[in-house]
Amino acid sequence: MKVAGIYLAVGQSRRRGEPKLSQELSPGKTVGGAAIQQLMRCGIDPLIVVVRADDPLGWLPSASEDTERWRTETSFTAHLGLSFSLRCGMNAVLPAKPDALLVAQADQPLIQADSIERMISVLREHPELDFAASGNDGSPMPPALFNKTLFPVLERLDGDKGAKEIFESSDYRGVVLEWGSKGGFRKEEAAEKDKGALKRPRK
Repeated sequence: MKVAGIYLAVGQSRRRGEPKLSQELSPGKTVGGAAIQQLMRCGIDPLIVVVRADDPLGWLPSASEDTERWRTETSFTAHLGLSFSLRCGMNAVLPAKPDALLVAQADQPLIQADSIERMISVLREHPELDFAASGNDGSPMPPALFNKTLFPVLERLDGDKGAKEIFESSDYRGVVLEWGSKGGFRKEEAAEKDKGALKRPRK
């Protein structure tokens, strides 16, 4: 299963007056750069990092780090809503003909490669599912992995509601994998929810 990815870094989240993506986790390692490195560990190819036109990009990993598999795309319509930036990323990634698409947002909790790999594993084992999403007390949220069956739906999303429209619809089958306190999935709860989702009928 070929998995591509979109990392939506178009928000303007700040912490203590500094852009969240630029904050250092350790010398030379930023929050945003670390997320890209984790996604690269999952074999995602290509990864499109969607950025705002006014982003100085100082938070990105160094140019020597696996840049054959990831690149930036500028969303000149980011101010119109998240869906515009998602379409920008999809226009860049779909020519690669992926079987599934991982969508992550820069303002979500720290991304962990093992959690993303588990999401990929679930969709690979259950190709009848339309998506596998992260969860917070049962509520699906990004990062989320979408089967190619949903690509046309993703392209039609509008405004800032994003994939919530898909998660709330009974037209699609998905699984919610709960986040644990350290950013990974809680295995016991995830297994429970996997089982329930697989039984959920499609309309």
